[in-house]
Amino acid sequence: MKKKDIEHPKLYINFKNTMEGVIFFYYSNKLNNSGKRLIESYLNKEIDKFSNEELFKLNLIEYKKLTTYITRQERILKVYLKKGFNSKYEIVKESLKLMYKFKNNFESIINNES
Repeated sequence: MKKKDIEHPKLYINFKNTMEGVIFFYYSNKLNNSGKRLIESYLNKEIDKFSNEELFKLNLIEYKKLTTYITRQERILKVYLKKGFNSKYEIVKESLKLMYKFKNNFESIINNES
């Protein structure tokens, strides 16, 4: 089985139009000591201006990435269980719990914006 590079989804929560481009703020895959997702940002110099509608569309794309990621991890979980890889199974299972919470965050934001 060929491994694919995983691009973790970002939940975009805000943006700021600046003279240099657009700064995006998002929940990342990194967690703090309390287990909460960190808010990170980056500057995209290739975009002059951004809108709330575009942010919503961007989050829909990221949501699709998240659901694809979850589906893959669920398949891996089944394989690990079947093959008796108990420690790997537990690691993926815990990771999936975080992803399900992240999915709920996405759905709550998407439902509020639609």
